[in-house]
Amino acid sequence: MDVKNFVLSYYENSAENFHIQKVDKVTEAQKPHTHDYFQIYFISKGSLEHHVEDQSAQLSQGDMFIIPPGVAHYISPSQNTVFYSFSFMEELFQDPYTNSKLARNFLRSLHNKENIYVKPKILMNSEEILYIGNIMAHILKEFSNKPIAYYDTVQAYAQLLVTMLAREYFSKNGHSISEHFEDNKQFVLHCVEYIENNFADKITLNEISKKSAMSKSNFCALFFKITGHSFTGYLNTCRIKAATSYIKKGYKITAIYGLCGYNDFSTFNRNFNKIMGMSPREYKNLYSKN
Repeated sequence: MDVKNFVLSYYENSAENFHIQKVDKVTEAQKPHTHDYFQIYFISKGSLEHHVEDQSAQLSQGDMFIIPPGVAHYISPSQNTVFYSFSFMEELFQDPYTNSKLARNFLRSLHNKENIYVKPKILMNSEEILYIGNIMAHILKEFSNKPIAYYDTVQAYAQLLVTMLAREYFSKNGHSISEHFEDNKQFVLHCVEYIENNFADKITLNEISKKSAMSKSNFCALFFKITGHSFTGYLNTCRIKAATSYIKKGYKITAIYGLCGYNDFSTFNRNFNKIMGMSPREYKNLYSKN
């Protein structure tokens, strides 16, 4: 069977590393083919059947799939089907300072054709379906109008989109996210980064450790080895560090604890004393004198 391979430049109006279109009439995609880029379909109207290797799935409004380079697939759409087709090179996710580690590792894992990630369908809940539809629409708008910094904006939207797919895909298929990092150390480093960026959220050891391929005790031991702190100790350190910054900016003491992820002032006050060696009010008075 003749399988055609497409390159990104097949789309005459493609941008550097990506292309997006809203499709209501399908031609080439109905024949078995591969491409040298990743591709995400999001069904906005109607339905289609997606065939990947020896698997197939019926997709309807709100469903989606992601296909890595080199994987043969094709679709069989019904009448009046409309979908977004977002094609992109992996280079769109290569900047380690601006792009999600989870997204990069998810895309890397998809290169392994023998693993179970090459599935013909990804299911999302109703809230996420609406959100993803809006993301696709925004990417298409940026691509079509090309305003200032549109490429950077598309990168940000693409990172959010693929990160959402990775999280949903791993959890729905029963896999811990850490299995898809290079090793357990990399997972712990990802946790450290997550804590530093999300310390104000509700973060628990149980929830984080369950996402790893390690037991809770092994996760805690490796976390301490890498950071020199316990998980809870590191979380509290990040929160109290943020609190000192708020104090220096003139925030009221009683307003700070909620901004730093604490549910009550007494816990905040106790941890502040433990880490800083003084109370928040004493710190504020000391800083005011300086």
